[in-house]
Amino acid sequence: MARLDLAIGGVVPMHTHPGGSEVLIVIQGTIRAGFVSSANKVYFKTLKTGDIMVFPQGLLHFQINAGKTQALAYVSFSSPNPDLQILDFALFANDLPSDIIEETTFLDDAQVKKLKGVLGGTG
Repeated sequence: MARLDLAIGGVVPMHTHPGGSEVLIVIQGTIRAGFVSSANKVYFKTLKTGDIMVFPQGLLHFQINAGKTQALAYVSFSSPNPDLQILDFALFANDLPSDIIEETTFLDDAQVKKLKGVLGGTG
């Protein structure tokens, strides 16, 4: 189990846990959370104190503090080794050549180079 503290405006960006499902319970505040199914259907909800959401194993998901105060939640995983892959880092914080990212994401060269610069990627 892990504690998740989200500052006002705080975000846990799109990410996945290839090795396990995640359960989130909101203890304090308001969190907008959601995931994208393998059929590309988006499920999201604004969660309040006491609400729970399950993120299925391997699916992209996110959490955003949607309130005017700090948010607190606890998360638990179905596996002792859920792993973590953050989408932005997977795409832009590496040495994958920019032209490949541009072709596979439909982003232009300037956008890719800007994101690589912010996230520490090269290529």
